[in-house]
Amino acid sequence: MERITKEQINERAHNVNQRLNRRLAGMSYDRHVQVEFRNGAVALDEYRGTSCLRTLTVGTKREIADFLHAMMVGIDLSREQ
Repeated sequence: MERITKEQINERAHNVNQRLNRRLAGMSYDRHVQVEFRNGAVALDEYRGTSCLRTLTVGTKREIADFLHAMMVGIDLSREQ
């Protein structure tokens, strides 16, 4: 099984944020996800601007990477007609 790095998780979060921005082009949308490494775990938080709205999930690097991948697939599927 491939080892998941912090860089890969941050890249996936960046990809999710790009998809969110494309999905809502032309609309004012200042929400984004941000990865945080805290208390020996990895957390995925939702932000509006600089304010954290909520923690979406907490887990291992692999669990967060899988969650971010699922978010990307969901966003892509929602665009298909």
